[in-house]
Amino acid sequence: MDLESSPFYHLLDTNHATSCAEAKHIREFLRLPEQELRDIDEEIARLHTRKEKLSSYIHKHRQLLSPIRRFPPEMIAELFTYCLPSTYPPTRDPSEAPLLLTLVCKQWREIALCTPYLWSALHIYIPYSRVQDKGFMEIRKNRIKQWLERSGNLPLSLSLTHRKSDWEWTRQGSDNQELLISSLMECFIEYSSRWKDLTLNAPDTVFQLIGAVPPEKLRALQRLSINVPYSYYHPTPSREFEESLFAFLNRLPRLTSLHLRKHSLLPFQSGSQQWSKLTELSLLPSLDRYGRDDDPLLFNDVMRLLSQTPDLRVCKLMIKVDVTAIEHRVTLPLLHDLTFVFCTHGEPSLTLAQSLTAPSLANLTISTLTKYGHVDGTFSRGLLLKLFKESTFIQSLHIGIITAIALPLYDLFHLVPRLKSLTISYETDRDQTQKLIRMLSGSPAVVDKSSPEPESSLPLFPELQTLKLLDVGSDNCLTPSDLLNLIRSRQEYSSLYSSQNSDPDSRKCHALRTLEVYFTGWCDRKDVTPEIMEAFERLREEGMDICIAYSEWREEPEPEPEWNDDLPWEGLYDWEGLSEWEINRSSRMIKTKPENAEMVYI
Repeated sequence: MDLESSPFYHLLDTNHATSCAEAKHIREFLRLPEQELRDIDEEIARLHTRKEKLSSYIHKHRQLLSPIRRFPPEMIAELFTYCLPSTYPPTRDPSEAPLLLTLVCKQWREIALCTPYLWSALHIYIPYSRVQDKGFMEIRKNRIKQWLERSGNLPLSLSLTHRKSDWEWTRQGSDNQELLISSLMECFIEYSSRWKDLTLNAPDTVFQLIGAVPPEKLRALQRLSINVPYSYYHPTPSREFEESLFAFLNRLPRLTSLHLRKHSLLPFQSGSQQWSKLTELSLLPSLDRYGRDDDPLLFNDVMRLLSQTPDLRVCKLMIKVDVTAIEHRVTLPLLHDLTFVFCTHGEPSLTLAQSLTAPSLANLTISTLTKYGHVDGTFSRGLLLKLFKESTFIQSLHIGIITAIALPLYDLFHLVPRLKSLTISYETDRDQTQKLIRMLSGSPAVVDKSSPEPESSLPLFPELQTLKLLDVGSDNCLTPSDLLNLIRSRQEYSSLYSSQNSDPDSRKCHALRTLEVYFTGWCDRKDVTPEIMEAFERLREEGMDICIAYSEWREEPEPEPEWNDDLPWEGLYDWEGLSEWEINRSSRMIKTKPENAEMVYI
């Protein structure tokens, strides 16, 4: 159908107004084309319907060829176990395993429900606003029982959270409320003989019910984590709770992992047999929504406690170092993971840094709390120097030390050449940051390939795969381009030394796999070009985990408006003799004035 053959071709794309006769002629002329268009639409709809039927027919038959249908149920059940959350116990969220697996198809539902391991862990939450709702509590109790019954006879990992509101702390709970809580806890305690990992984030009233469990039903419990929530009116648990907690710990013969968020209440009794069994110990602060946290443990108490834990593998402590601290000699030969959160008053003696020996240390975190002031740089440096020298296995290092002056630590880094992960979470000055980037980048272009000792040309931490700079100030002049160059430099080293050194025992240089940088200041838009963004996106597509964040964009200041004495509204009004209110009212009537741009005019 050609437009040129139309009798109205000469009128097309013009402003011609048709007459009544021409309009009638055009309608008659379009009758056949419009009918043809309707026929085509009907044919398209028919073909579309036919296409959908054919696609459905083919898809349903191709499903019979799916390889997953040939998997035996045992293999599918094993695969299901890898779908569970890795960092927290499963919840009742239907968008996550195991509940999600029951919603795919009938076969998967049957397999999931018959796989006890999928139901051997659960996080239980009891909201304070619903604790007096009998119907809600009964449903929650039945769901817990139904979930745990599917676990067979496997050991259980359970997490229980129940918080009181402030008004509940100020009055006695009703008999009905206590009865409902007790009823639900009875269901929880029914499985106490299979508790292996127990996390409690609940007030002492709930813990008292747990503490009443007979010792013979707690023989399987190996890991215990307790956090007693704060209240504005009850900032610390009662003395009775403190005593019952210590008694409860002594009734756990197989306990090897203890995590307390209310450590200041723990009675550190010398000679307790319980400490000698621990392989994991975490005594960190419990910060509430009012900004209050626990008083830290004194240095002397910490050292006495650690002297009773010779088999400790994981240790996380907040420590107060003051003038009363004295030197100790504690050796933990199996310690693998160490976290020290320091808060100091005064300048601790350098000899205190020599108190701990950990020859097998692999993961080290040293940080401070800002509310307690700065840490003396000499003490921090001495502690790191001792730990670095005594352990040749350190692979992960997290430094968050805040000092009164810049802390020169980079000259110690050569003592941990096997480091695979580095995190720095304190604000460094410009020179320190740039020096670190240069040390990590090296200069692969000038490496002498004929050198008999190629390791001498390697950059700092040649095995580093994870780098996190979590508090970079805006004055560091570190741009996305600098970070991109760092990544590319490490990639060049990795390619160079992997092809040059065929000996599997020789040191290699690895490319970065994870890079996280958080700036406390703004980002200049001119530093983020499309080419740089595309380069980072390609790296992500290749499998690298990259996160670079700024607090905000840098906004260019608006230029001062030029003075203009030739404005179009000048001379319209005679301002002399008018009051200030009248001048403002008259001025606001002029819509085109720049200062009135945000006003609404009716």
